Amino acid sequence: MYMRIDIKDLQKNFGETKALKGISFSVNQGEAFGLLGRNGAGKTTAIRIILGIIDKDGGSITVDGKDIKSQKLKFGYLPEERGLYLKYSVSDQLIYLARINGMDKKVAKKNLVDLLDEFQIPSYYNKKVESLSKGNKQKIQLIASILHNPDIVVLDEPFSGLDPVNIELFKSVIKRLLKEGKTVLFSSHRMGDVEEFCKKISLLKSGEMILSGDLEEIKEKYQQNQIEINTSSDLSKYIEANNLEVVEKQEKRHIIRYRSNEQVNKFFKEIVTCGIEIFKFEYRKPTLNEIFIKELGD
Repeated sequence: MYMRIDIKDLQKNFGETKALKGISFSVNQGEAFGLLGRNGAGKTTAIRIILGIIDKDGGSITVDGKDIKSQKLKFGYLPEERGLYLKYSVSDQLIYLARINGMDKKVAKKNLVDLLDEFQIPSYYNKKVESLSKGNKQKIQLIASILHNPDIVVLDEPFSGLDPVNIELFKSVIKRLLKEGKTVLFSSHRMGDVEEFCKKISLLKSGEMILSGDLEEIKEKYQQNQIEINTSSDLSKYIEANNLEVVEKQEKRHIIRYRSNEQVNKFFKEIVTCGIEIFKFEYRKPTLNEIFIKELGD
């Protein structure tokens, strides 16, 4: 069954503080959506409303046109503030949590064994959580959020505190979830990781949505007239001769700002005529990190 989640004009007040001021976005099944912003922007409040942890003060959340509360959906949630019971074993608490979410005990045991294998910690089944390293506790926390086979997975800072090897492991699991048709809602400060997974994003500032939509279309709007070129030789004299501006230089890799297409064409023709080998030449779009800083760098 195809599923689409629509959030429209979502509002939430805490006393005199307007935490959410009418945010709207939609997520399709099998997509990863990035809900972004600085600390205090309203991301966690929006997530908690979607999960039904707190009530909204206005707006609507629907799944295929029907109120989300009327749907029998399973949610998986990896909160930023991790919450495991340290004195209990991995299997005791994770199987218990899966059963609370409606999963048969035998199925939960099998799923747990499979996931421990996938996370490369098969021997942790009977270990107490307090004996685990920070990174392995985080693995258990992610397993807890997906063990019961949820329809929608909400990941709040999923890569926080992980080493590069475990980050890649987490990414492989998330990619599998998306391939299986799970809907993933991402909140993270790691913009490179968001770009890797999310085709759509919303950027929040003080409870307001200041930017939302298709990420590639957003990048087009922030185009900065830049090219990136990697060559076999230094290009300094050609850049200077064509009145181009060097934005960044690393050995024979240049990021160059131009004023017109004619300027780029002339520059390109000159270096080709001189026999300089070109390994890469592309019109450069801004990164999500650059857009984030531009909009929220205050």
